[in-house]
Amino acid sequence: MSKYDHLIYVFEKQYTQWGDFMPPYQAYFRGHDSMPDSSFYSSYRCYMKEAFVDREANFHSEEEYLCFIGYDMTDPWGSFDAEIEFWIGESLDKLEQHIITEPTIVRIPPFYWHCPLEFKRVSKPVYLQVLGMRGKFGPYFQRIDEAGKVYIQYVGSSGQMPCRYDKEKQCTFCGRCFKDRLLHGDNSPNNATESALRHIETQKKLNLESNK
Repeated sequence: MSKYDHLIYVFEKQYTQWGDFMPPYQAYFRGHDSMPDSSFYSSYRCYMKEAFVDREANFHSEEEYLCFIGYDMTDPWGSFDAEIEFWIGESLDKLEQHIITEPTIVRIPPFYWHCPLEFKRVSKPVYLQVLGMRGKFGPYFQRIDEAGKVYIQYVGSSGQMPCRYDKEKQCTFCGRCFKDRLLHGDNSPNNATESALRHIETQKKLNLESNK
């Protein structure tokens, strides 16, 4: 035992079931769950093929950074060969599209709407590192209930979102329910552009109704 053992975290190998676009393992540093009082969250993933995982716009109460580089660490620039579609904006009716075609880092300020995110073309594996400036990770989504009331829903780990298959366990973003198509209904958008346009049009309608 050392005086500073509490400052050292050894990564656990987490197996996943996202699909053939991602290797069956990923690494996380889950902030408070990995190291008490830490104000940092990070995930490490490799995308091997085209994928549309982050289908809805969301925001966080803290800064977030998305890092996209080539997976070959001996040449992360020369090994980058992909096209990634990403949307960001201060409000849902002002989402702006960005196409990433070279190693890039995106800073997302607190409360900025971001996503959908789609790996449209992946000719070589892409390494994605997500960095959050808070010890507990969790996105916020805009929802509309059956009565037409708009509300913000927190959907995150940190004990807030249980596993869909075992309510006694916490969600670890393993991807099993995504693979089983339980996350999205039949009306799920087919691509990032379609999803973003839905958000924009819905928010514009909401703005008009609120101004009546």
